[in-house]
Amino acid sequence: MITRLIRFTACIAAMACAPALHAQTYPSRPIRLIVPFPPGGSSDSVARIVVQKFSEGLGQPVVIENRPGVAGLLGSEAVAKAAPDGYTLLLGSVSSLAVAPHMFANPKIDPEKNFAAIAPILSSPLTVIARPALPVNSIADLIALARSKPGALNYGAAGVGTHVYLVGELFKKQAGFDAVYVPFQGGAPTMTALLAGSIDYKFDVVNTTLPQARAGKVKVLAVTSAKRIALMPEVPTLAESGFPGFDTTAWMGVVGPARLPAEIVSRLNSEVGKAVSSRDLNEVYVSQGAVPEVASPGVFAEMIRREYTYWGAVVRQIGAKPD
Repeated sequence: MITRLIRFTACIAAMACAPALHAQTYPSRPIRLIVPFPPGGSSDSVARIVVQKFSEGLGQPVVIENRPGVAGLLGSEAVAKAAPDGYTLLLGSVSSLAVAPHMFANPKIDPEKNFAAIAPILSSPLTVIARPALPVNSIADLIALARSKPGALNYGAAGVGTHVYLVGELFKKQAGFDAVYVPFQGGAPTMTALLAGSIDYKFDVVNTTLPQARAGKVKVLAVTSAKRIALMPEVPTLAESGFPGFDTTAWMGVVGPARLPAEIVSRLNSEVGKAVSSRDLNEVYVSQGAVPEVASPGVFAEMIRREYTYWGAVVRQIGAKPD
């Protein structure tokens, strides 16, 4: 009897120690960071900037795997189905976690149920940019031209269900004009089309707008943040351009499958925070017009819930049709 009791007690003690031991040995092999958009776009760029510091802190390689499709839902679904062991993570964003689930019939993910929020990385205002040959120099000019030629203008975005697509639809609705939406597989091909003159305007993140604007290859008409940004102080906000209260940013962060052990979430949150706060990464992000973000898993989870609720209301308000 005493022998059985000793064995039982030892078993319970081992079970209690298992999470702590797992946390101490984690990670023991490379980690996959799934980016649910194509190479070359803003999500891919953010991932490749942060991954080196992230890997150094963890002591294991963090390998980027691009898995684009359905506005980020395909890659997100893969992570939701992965084992909650910390070896498969997602670069989540406002598009994949807050917008796309509202835009498609029967989405296979629920941001609040299928993921463990780990850490934010950054947020960035969007820009409204036009091809140089388009005869506009302001938002007022763009609206006037679009209203004078209903349906003649077009704009591009990285697929129905992305943040830039829904912001574009919201802008058209509030401005009271019609423009043809042209879908693309990501931000990079959308920019290529704008530079080639195949589309008239688009919403874009600051870091991919800046080099084209400095080279005179695009016209920057406005930014979507509440205040002007330091890198382009001459560019007005949409709020200043006749859209009071228009304030939205593109944000990104790391999430994992639901039921991820708290010890692993804490470790990953710490390492992401260290990477984002490091002087060299901070300088890179700020130089690209982004705001580095550091927050606890709980604060990040609440932000995801808030954004998910907000964009769901926008979808219903403007009558955006799910696929």
